[in-house]
Amino acid sequence: MIWTPQGSRTPANRLAPRRYSRRDALRVGAAGAGLAALAAACGEGGGSGGSGEEINISQGSGISYAALTIMQANGWLEKDLPGRTINWKLVSGGAATRDGLLAGQLHVGSSGVGPYLIGWDAGIPWKIVSSLNDMPLWLVAKDPRLRGLRDFEPTDKIAAVSPGSIQSVMLQKAARQQLGDAHALDGNIVAMAHPDALQALVGGQIAAAYTSPPFQFQAVEQGARKLVDSYELFGPHGFNMMVATQEYAEQNGDVIEAVHRNIARASDLIRNSPGEAAQILSEAEGGKVSPARYEEYLTFDGIEFTTTPHALLKLGAFMKEVGVVKKTPADWRDVVFDTVKQEDGS
Repeated sequence: MIWTPQGSRTPANRLAPRRYSRRDALRVGAAGAGLAALAAACGEGGGSGGSGEEINISQGSGISYAALTIMQANGWLEKDLPGRTINWKLVSGGAATRDGLLAGQLHVGSSGVGPYLIGWDAGIPWKIVSSLNDMPLWLVAKDPRLRGLRDFEPTDKIAAVSPGSIQSVMLQKAARQQLGDAHALDGNIVAMAHPDALQALVGGQIAAAYTSPPFQFQAVEQGARKLVDSYELFGPHGFNMMVATQEYAEQNGDVIEAVHRNIARASDLIRNSPGEAAQILSEAEGGKVSPARYEEYLTFDGIEFTTTPHALLKLGAFMKEVGVVKKTPADWRDVVFDTVKQEDGS
């Protein structure tokens, strides 16, 4: 079973920008992630530890999760963990993963850098099992009036997964550079899953979307323009990763190792045989996107599928500067499991 949460919608008629805080970023998960729905979809919870016999894993939408889709399509985890039942859950954003892990309804889950660091700052006992990739993230707009951030009015809605998402952090960085105030556009943000944001942008319901591959590429293909590129703000950086609570990892080390090992295996396939990987991804969604187009997305300049976390400290330092978190890790190794501790992260 796959459950898709309903995102928390920000009122469309807001007339003045509003700064979002660390508290807002934490609240949006509990308010908008649909935790009760997640519990119903995953079955009875048993705390964040769990026996490991049934393994609930969350993932999001987009090619950022290509390695997970390949793992699922090939049944690699089932082969590595015989006797276990693997359930894949579709969620929108790291806040939904966080809430699911804490409730024991998820065991391993995907999260962006922003939600992960917000949770870590708040004392959530979770760590990183593996990165999934490095990817440039774009703010895209279709309205010809919008050529830069100075052109946005208070009523121009900008879609992001949620306050505290890595996209909202990137928007804050760009706002500080272009407008002199990192929080100048906080009040423009509306919470929206990436597929919904693409439809709303193309349909003229929102002014812009800060999204991710392939949705940003598809937006440009349908007439949008790139206004901000996250690599121009921070350089290459990690996007999504897999996380778990320390309690679960201590009780289910074989699961944690198998997840990391198979992400590495899938990442190798994407890098070395992108055509084969693209075929798997296309078939997994019924051919809605052709293998040729998927291969183009997977090999886009700047996209790297890797298990190594990159730029955690750099992104965290900025989030602390603008008040999204109060503290950051002293060393990136402090927030990862042994699965990636020996890799060349940052």
